[in-house]
Amino acid sequence: MLGSTKVKQLTVKNVLLIITYSVLLIFALINYQTILAFIGKILDLISPFFIAVGIAYVFNIPLKFYLNKLPEQMKYRKALAAVLALVTILLIFFVIIRIIAPQLQESIGMLIDNVPGYIEKSNEFINKLTAEFEFSEEMLTQINNLIGEASKWLMSFATDLLPRLLAIGKGVTNGIMNLFLALIIAVYMTVSKEKLLNQLKNVLYAFLPEPVNSYVNHAATMANSTFSSFISGQLVEAVIIGVLCYIGCLVLKIPYAPILAVVIGCTNIIPIFGPIIGTFVCAVLIVFVSPIKAVIFIVFGICLQQFESNLIYPKVVGTSVGLSGLWVLFAITLGGGLFGLMGMLLGLPTFAVLYRLCGDEVARRIALKKAKQANENTEQAREEEPIGAEY
Repeated sequence: MLGSTKVKQLTVKNVLLIITYSVLLIFALINYQTILAFIGKILDLISPFFIAVGIAYVFNIPLKFYLNKLPEQMKYRKALAAVLALVTILLIFFVIIRIIAPQLQESIGMLIDNVPGYIEKSNEFINKLTAEFEFSEEMLTQINNLIGEASKWLMSFATDLLPRLLAIGKGVTNGIMNLFLALIIAVYMTVSKEKLLNQLKNVLYAFLPEPVNSYVNHAATMANSTFSSFISGQLVEAVIIGVLCYIGCLVLKIPYAPILAVVIGCTNIIPIFGPIIGTFVCAVLIVFVSPIKAVIFIVFGICLQQFESNLIYPKVVGTSVGLSGLWVLFAITLGGGLFGLMGMLLGLPTFAVLYRLCGDEVARRIALKKAKQANENTEQAREEEPIGAEY
């Protein structure tokens, strides 16, 4: 009788759970746009915290350096190390901006100055083609129509340029504010990480079963190790590639060596696609000065990336990711498609953590099946053993 009552209670509980789940699912499907918009607003509000986590890994590199250099008996050792690390990071950003801004201004000025010459050369080229190939009147009419449509597009683009610049300025301002807030959060997270980790461990221990708690701690430890090794390795590699690019540009007498080195170093943080993007951007900057130098730089960039991928990357980044080339390409493509530039950067270590966790789970299940199969074989052997064989 008691067992029948428990079964009825369990059945009622399951029915209520199924009904609740169905109602919530139907509500979500009907109002999915509102729900997605609400989730997007929440993610925008907490985006500085996600950025702060990435900055914290970067901030932790100079912090560890200064903690190792300062004497342990110093009273405010950790606070002083945090201040020195923050000053170091801000100084690096200041130097990069000081290098990029004048070079970028010079490039834009040179481009504006050369535009009339490009237009004149283009007209001369078109007139030469017209005189040489003797285009028909119909072909000339089509060319004139295309030129007219291009002029209209340029006029409309110039008309819409101011609103677009205002929108870009607003986005840049919001990005700077979020970055500043994320930097403050990152400093606090790095300095107080022991306290925050203890609080998080206590919460997990209080609300999660022991097996789940152990698994979460194992996954978190693996993620922290993977992200830390990946980010620090990518930053060191970016500095090395930037310096080599600067030296190579000086030797080959390629213009804008400082800005090219900064662009190549910064884009090299993104695996696989970063070097391609950086080389293309730099070639566009050079081609307005000297097309031949642009071709030389492309060849130099390809050689530099081959040197980086075969010698520098295995030594500096090493096996922190532990993925084959196909999975690396898949992770970067998927991360970039879902979350843009940040997804391309962090998609690889995230996928590496998931890949290792799945690999551990597969190995655990295989071991259990093999152990079960071995036990079954042992039991079967005992059953088939003839009576009195041991005598």
